[in-house]
Amino acid sequence: MSSKHLPGFSFSKHSLPSHGQIQVIFGPMFSGKTTELIRRIKRYGFAKYNCLLVKYANDMRYDDICVATHDRQVAKAVSCTLLEKIENLTADYDVIGIDEGQFFPDVVTFSENMANKGKTVVVAALDGTFQRKGFGSILDLVPLAESVIKLSAVCMNCFGEGSFTKRFGSETEIEVIGGAETYMAACRLCHMKEMSMMNTENIPNDCEKQLQVKNKNKAINAKRRPLESIRNDENKKIKLASS
Repeated sequence: MSSKHLPGFSFSKHSLPSHGQIQVIFGPMFSGKTTELIRRIKRYGFAKYNCLLVKYANDMRYDDICVATHDRQVAKAVSCTLLEKIENLTADYDVIGIDEGQFFPDVVTFSENMANKGKTVVVAALDGTFQRKGFGSILDLVPLAESVIKLSAVCMNCFGEGSFTKRFGSETEIEVIGGAETYMAACRLCHMKEMSMMNTENIPNDCEKQLQVKNKNKAINAKRRPLESIRNDENKKIKLASS
């Protein structure tokens, strides 16, 4: 006899034992955290879970009412600056996704509370500031979470693996919301190089050498182009003269 016909068995997700959990998606700017968050929420949605997506109300870079990625993928969300303000909305939801989790001061207590109530909480957040220090209390989620991953971006200087966030300019305030005009993803060496330039120190590194080689190749190619065009013109003249 198939198990689905056994007395007392029902495979509706709402009748299964409910075990809450916390999933954390870390990474620097431009590493695809929000993209991964939306992917997971859609995945749960396909399985008929009721999903709630939460965005930080002060983040209005791309959309006022939706969670949005840097490449303008959007998903409907509720906005707040304190997660406790939307706790009354969570009763009918199985999965709660939180974007820009590092900005919510109560993200740890809220996530733990929701998980203990049997809900799945998925948090996408920066793990570190532009100074490579822990962002608020977000790292306190690590020992409470069932799943923690750290995504990497592409270093915008040397195009290697970028695991850190570098801010342009001299602002020192932690919460400065911006995109590519304000931040870049950087590898360890390029992050050091950029910081050292601010301190008027020069630290030679592999990234600098790679850039020097690229610039040299560009200069060589720029010199070759006029010569190639002259040769092409001469070849055309020879063909015309022989025809």
